[in-house]
Amino acid sequence: MIFDQIQNLSVYRAVLPGMEAVLDFLSRTELTSLAAGKIRLGGGVVCNVNRYEPKTESKWEAHRNYIDLQYVVSGAETMVYASLDDAVDADEYNAEKDLHLFGNADRSVSMAFHAGDFALFFPQDVHMPGLKNEETDGEVLKLVFKIPTPSYEYIAHLQQLCEAIALPADAAAAVLSAAEKIPAEKANTLTAAFFANEDVQPQIEALAEEIGISVPLCDLTVYMMFARQTYYNYLSHGVSQDIYEDSMTDFTVWNLTCVRNTDAPGLLQMGWLEMTLKEKLYRIGRFQYEPTTFRHGRFACGDYVVRQGDPVLTIHIPEGEPLTDEVRLDSYRRAEKFFGSHIFVCHSWLLYPAHRAFLQNGSRIVSFMDDFVMLSSEEKRGDIGNLWRMYGFKCDHRDFASLPETTGMQRAYKKHLLETGGMTGEGYGIFIIEDGKLITKA
Repeated sequence: MIFDQIQNLSVYRAVLPGMEAVLDFLSRTELTSLAAGKIRLGGGVVCNVNRYEPKTESKWEAHRNYIDLQYVVSGAETMVYASLDDAVDADEYNAEKDLHLFGNADRSVSMAFHAGDFALFFPQDVHMPGLKNEETDGEVLKLVFKIPTPSYEYIAHLQQLCEAIALPADAAAAVLSAAEKIPAEKANTLTAAFFANEDVQPQIEALAEEIGISVPLCDLTVYMMFARQTYYNYLSHGVSQDIYEDSMTDFTVWNLTCVRNTDAPGLLQMGWLEMTLKEKLYRIGRFQYEPTTFRHGRFACGDYVVRQGDPVLTIHIPEGEPLTDEVRLDSYRRAEKFFGSHIFVCHSWLLYPAHRAFLQNGSRIVSFMDDFVMLSSEEKRGDIGNLWRMYGFKCDHRDFASLPETTGMQRAYKKHLLETGGMTGEGYGIFIIEDGKLITKA
């Protein structure tokens, strides 16, 4: 057990990596206005906001997978603690709540806590918080941070991440089951190798065989484990949690691609996720953004002149919600603010100029195209590399007549392919945004 004052909390960074999440939260939050409830911090760390009147009695408690950081923001109470070895009359451990209750402890220490005091209770500490003392007067506001132990931090992170990115329940269950078979030491080794830019795929494939799961599922599990380090990297670079969680939704997108094509959760492609995990690609709202350079010769608009090699933001369009005017502009505005950049480009099959001729009126793809000034385009017959985005991997993309017609997009593209003998294309466009407005748009 550690007892100290909150101004000294940063000293304990070396004790617990999760302390970074706690310190970040405390630095940016108006604590006195917090409502009672649970707040997801990231990295497996949770903050429980408690408002209550201290009691005259309670039960002893201990935890196996989490360390309690109990911080009294306002009010006063007594906390009692003892060694787990001295605890008696144990109830059955509740694994779901990570809660072990005891009836008594043979030896204990009682301490008065005031505003600004905190305690760290480790798994070897039984504790009885929230008790009245002679200084108790009214409500106590206390934050209880649940920080996963080193042996449990990857599991806690995965549980939290699955929830944050809305990974389907079957995939989340498969990931957590697989992760429980991977020792924290092995996860640490793989994480260090990945962020040192080593090729970790052979190790992941060997691990999949060792623990008896498919390679795609092992890829999904291990890459999601890597995201814990990305969270702390984002934190150290001042990137907000909402951008982190938006970016990590790519796991949900690529898992869905795997399910559609193998009928099982996992990953079939890791390239985009590697860019995201290594902070080369950020998702902000509907789109992903990659800092790159301008590949065209020259573009001018008003006071803006963009030359080949100048820094720009390249937009990527993950599968997901429709490209409505509202979600597009919201994403552009947030990206402008986050990056401090005004110049955006996109090279995509979605910018294929022929879409204007064969997609239906009001097409959201055409509306997306209208955001850009087109700089160049390509059209090829027989280049079917992007058709999986519309039709999945299971069908024969070269047999146009057999392509499915489930959606309006599929029907329009199929008709176009049959009429043109398989003509597809892509385009490269640019727009400039200033104070949230597209100044290049007519």
